[in-house]
Amino acid sequence: MHEQLTINRGAATLSEAKQQIRWPLVFWILLTAAGTVVMQWIYVFEPIPMVFFGGLILLHTSLLWHFEALTKQRSWLYFAVQSLIIHGAAFLVPIGCPVLLIGLNPVLFAQTMVLSSSMRRMVTGGLMYYSLYGITLSYIYGNNHLELLFPMYILMTVVIGFLTNLFLRLVRVQHRTQTFLMELKAAHEKVEELTVANERQRMARDLHDTLAQGLAGLIMKLDAVNAHLSMKRYNRAQDIVGLSMEQAKRTLAEARQVIDDLRAVSNGNYDFGQAVREEIKRYEQTTFIRVHLDLNEKIRLSKLLTEHCFQIVKECLSNVAKHAEADHVWVWMDEMDSNVRLEVFDDGKGFDPGEIGKQAGHYGLIGIEERVRIIGGTLKISSGGDGTVVRIDIPLEKGETDEP
Repeated sequence: MHEQLTINRGAATLSEAKQQIRWPLVFWILLTAAGTVVMQWIYVFEPIPMVFFGGLILLHTSLLWHFEALTKQRSWLYFAVQSLIIHGAAFLVPIGCPVLLIGLNPVLFAQTMVLSSSMRRMVTGGLMYYSLYGITLSYIYGNNHLELLFPMYILMTVVIGFLTNLFLRLVRVQHRTQTFLMELKAAHEKVEELTVANERQRMARDLHDTLAQGLAGLIMKLDAVNAHLSMKRYNRAQDIVGLSMEQAKRTLAEARQVIDDLRAVSNGNYDFGQAVREEIKRYEQTTFIRVHLDLNEKIRLSKLLTEHCFQIVKECLSNVAKHAEADHVWVWMDEMDSNVRLEVFDDGKGFDPGEIGKQAGHYGLIGIEERVRIIGGTLKISSGGDGTVVRIDIPLEKGETDEP
């Protein structure tokens, strides 16, 4: 796939070069033809040869204009016909033929450079044009002025070859720049797609942590209310309705807290230590589980790490309250072995880590795994009869800190 893309790009570069080089070459052909006519006119002016000369120049220009289409197959035929036209026109303007040959033969050499990057072909073409130049000039002029005309031809070929090479380099640079911009645009679109996908995952985690769990509890209580009402246990149903109202208020408060957390992150006013302490305070008041906090306050996490680490701590505390039957929870963070290490452990009954992700509707630990993957960390969960330990290591190069 990559090789095919490279071939397509190379073909596009060649096509662009052929398209862009037409106007400069047409201008040069017309300028050379005008110089040839003026030189011929100064000494001898013959109308009929000039008419045929003009026709050959127009034919030569027309073939050059369709250079791309004519060289797709049998390019040698194109160069052979163009050489015959140039040297045939030289016989119509014998006095001005040096100007014509020195001006137009190097143009054919330039077209050879555009068509092929093979040094062997370019050298072969250059020698062929040089030989035809020498034969035509010797036939028309004999040995007169050859010591001057041959160096002039070589000099013109070198100059036009240099300019053509420079032009081809500019075309390739332009094409690479356009390709880079297209790839950059595609990468930007991909990043936007991934950002949207990550944002959806993030919202799914937040909805799970608040609304999904809260509404699930409300549905269970309402089912119980319905059952008691059907059996005319009105007092018990009323008690459950009261509990449901308290849970609905708590779910609403948690949803508002998630919104406040998101706004705090987006505004950049989000201190990890303060956020965790406030969350622990609310947690202890609600669950009556004692939480011990030990944070290295010198660690200033980036905004990304602050958000994800805070949500990880919240999810761990929530899991302890729902499943662990623990009396104490410890939250610890410090630098260790070039990592930022975060641990949340409890003294609860534990669980089987192999069951993670196998039970439908239980997405808390899956959400933790997703967050750890996003921040480039590693997750280890150990659990047994003496409690559960959730350990996260984040490489420092992945968790660059914000300046205070």
